Parts: sequence; C-alpha cells; structure tokens
Amino acid sequence: MLSLENAKDILFRNESSMFSKMVELVPLWEAGGRVLAVDISAHKNVPTFNRSRVDGYAVLSGDTCGASADNPVTLRIIDRIIAGLYSTKRLLPGTAIKVFSGAPLPLQADCIIKQEETEEIALGSDLGVIIKRPVLIGENISLKGGDISAGEFLFFRGSTLTPAHMGILATMGIDPVPVYVRPKIGIFSTGNELVDLHDRLQYGQLRSSNLYTLAEIIRQAGGIPVNLGLVRDRVDDVLEIYEKAYRLKLPVVISTGGTASGDYDVIKDALQAKKCTNLFDNSSLRPGAPFVSFLKGQLLIGLSGNPAGAIFAMLLFVFPIISRLAGTDKQLPDGRGQLTKPISHHGSQCFLWGRYEEREGVCYVTPFENHFCSVIKTHAKSNCLIEVPDGTVNFAANDIVSIKKLP
Repeated sequence: MLSLENAKDILFRNESSMFSKMVELVPLWEAGGRVLAVDISAHKNVPTFNRSRVDGYAVLSGDTCGASADNPVTLRIIDRIIAGLYSTKRLLPGTAIKVFSGAPLPLQADCIIKQEETEEIALGSDLGVIIKRPVLIGENISLKGGDISAGEFLFFRGSTLTPAHMGILATMGIDPVPVYVRPKIGIFSTGNELVDLHDRLQYGQLRSSNLYTLAEIIRQAGGIPVNLGLVRDRVDDVLEIYEKAYRLKLPVVISTGGTASGDYDVIKDALQAKKCTNLFDNSSLRPGAPFVSFLKGQLLIGLSGNPAGAIFAMLLFVFPIISRLAGTDKQLPDGRGQLTKPISHHGSQCFLWGRYEEREGVCYVTPFENHFCSVIKTHAKSNCLIEVPDGTVNFAANDIVSIKKLP
C-alpha cells in the first residue's frame, strides 16, 4: 500500500504536467482575497515628494539656533500649504510657511516645528510665528521614498491579497491586477439513498451533506465548486456526469460515494469503462483511502461516501492540489501537542478528530471518542487531525503527537 506521503508525491509530480495555471486581470476593487500571478515591485517612491508629518511651520533650522523661552525667535509667515497643494515661494532667512500634515515641503525648508509648540501673532499687516527652541534639520519631515523606494520588491507571486496588499497596490496605481483564475472543481455524490436538501426525506434516506462539506473545502483551497448533483448507483448515470464535466472543461472532478467493492459501488467501474489512467487506488490512509485517475486533461478523484473518510481524503490529498491550481501552495499546517488522554490503535496509518488549545505556552491535544466514519458532529467540534502511525500504537496521556490543523 502507498503511504500518505508517497500518494501525495504521485499527485504533485503529475499535477504540473497535467494542468497549467490560468491568469486573468481583475479590477483592483474586486481583487481582495485573490492570488497574485506576478511578483510586484515598486515603480515609484512613496511618498513621491518630501512632505510634512504634522501641522506646523516649515522653517530654516539655522533661524532657530539659540531659540529658547527666554530668547524666542519670531519669523514672518509668507504662505500656507494644505495637503494636495504646494507653494512656489522660497523660504528666506527670517520667514516661515505654515504647513498641514501631508503637505509638500516648501522650497529651501529643512525642518518643521509642530503648531502646538509655537505661538502665532500679528506682525504688522502680516502674521508671524514665535519659536522657543531650536528645530533640528529633518525634524517632522517624511522624505521622498521614506516609506517605499522605487525598485523595492513588495510582494511575491502567489500572495493572497489582504487589506494591506490592497492599500499598497492602490498607492502604486496598479489596476487591474494580474491574478490566478480560481479553478472550477466539479463535485457529485452517488447513492440511491441520497436526496437533495429540499426533497422530502423518506424512511431510509439521507440528505446529501457531503456535497456541501466538500464544496466548502474547495472554497477554502481557493477553488470554485461546481455542483454536478446527485447520481443514482448506475454506471451509465456516472458516465453521463463525467461527460458533462468534460464538456465544462473542469480540471478536477470529485465524486463521493460508490468507491467500495459492493454491488452498488459503481465509480471504479465507470472509470474502467472510460479507460482512465489509474494513478493510485491503494493508499494506506484510513479512513477514506481515495482512488485517483486521469483522463483527457482531467483529474478524476473518487472519495468515500462516509463523511469522515471523504473529509480526511479531501483535506489531506485534494486540498493541496486545488490550492496549487489556485496559485498558492497551501496544505494543512503541521503541529505537535501533548495528549490529554491515551490513544490505542492497531493497523494502517490513520487520523483522528481532535481539538488543540494553547495554555501557558503548551499545546494540548484532546482526541474525540466518536470516530465512526458516518458521524458528522465530531468534525464540527474539531480543529485538528491527530496523526496515528501504522502498526500497534499505544500513546499515553502527556505523550507528544503530530497534528494537522484544520483550515
């Protein structure tokens, strides 16, 4: 049997040859949360001019040498500048220009004193400002390029655009933005017992909950789920869905259900009828070992119909593939923690639902009791998967275990 890591290696090796990432230009206004398709460097300085950090007065530092409360300096105000405007007047010895925060630094000025440290007075027909301390060269000035320098590297390709990214892109005037196209991922469920959410539930029937759980994992990975619906347990019906997915040009098609070896488990038979290239169908993952095939540019993935098995395989195998198609390289973050209760296991490698929490610098991990594959409530309580290696394992309370944190 293939180990989890070997099975993932097969997927990753084939992924680059099977698929190419698509790029599109989107308006900056709509680009939040998308994934950059190019590296971004600054093509200009920010700010593009020397500017005032404060409301105050631009002066020549030399005019304030020796100024004190007992020996103040009085300068004549020759102009005022608000943010967005500028002055063509040059400062001469004995003069000042009133400036407001964000305003360009006047010609010849080499420092700015805050308004609250001064006193404005009438000076004949003009206004003057009294300064009671020396002002240092460069004081309260934001220099051209002081925030971002022209040519400075800003963001790597593959970055997911956050509010911080958006502000810098806007400052640079980058609009539209080249981002990766979100891959459309087909998904369908098989099972004669399944009904849609809005259908009347008859005795012995089940809602198609897997579709909605797996669709949200697709979104978390950066894809767009395409609901291909519910399919009866007939090979011909499954083949019709695969044909529809091919016409829609979906790079990945995921089925849930019909992967065992019973009379009504028809996914494997449908894939054999299509003469797909089988990548693997014998991974050691428990629960939920998937099987994966490839045909005509599509990755066809069969997952268990049991919720836990489908979710585990989706998170561990499929999530990373979709995230790569979306331009990122996200996988479940690894971690380690101290068990709060023992775990015993015999058999293949498996994962258990669990919950981790940090207390006083220590990560504590609690496994849940109910791990039946058909149970869905345990998933809602969990924030991690606890990794249990193959063989006979007896972890005691306080032992350290490996975990994978849920998105």
